[in-house]
Amino acid sequence: MDFSAFTDWQIQDARNYASGIYRQLAKEAMTADYYASHVTKEDRLKIQEDNLKLAEEVENGEHDHNFTIRQSMYYYLTGESVAFLP
Repeated sequence: MDFSAFTDWQIQDARNYASGIYRQLAKEAMTADYYASHVTKEDRLKIQEDNLKLAEEVENGEHDHNFTIRQSMYYYLTGESVAFLP
């Protein structure tokens, strides 16, 4: 996934898109019904906190090397989803 054809502005826009995924997960942490019954309120607060921290880091470009983040960014920029395995 080569990003050399994109401007810094486009790449930052893609980071913002990718970070939005984690902001949405943080928003849903307290109300989502997809967690197992043993996940406590404290666990959910930790999940929320971790996702907000990750979203901030993604926006700052600290996870550009992470395949999952990079894949989301590339999808935003090109509409193409690159598979991890051939």
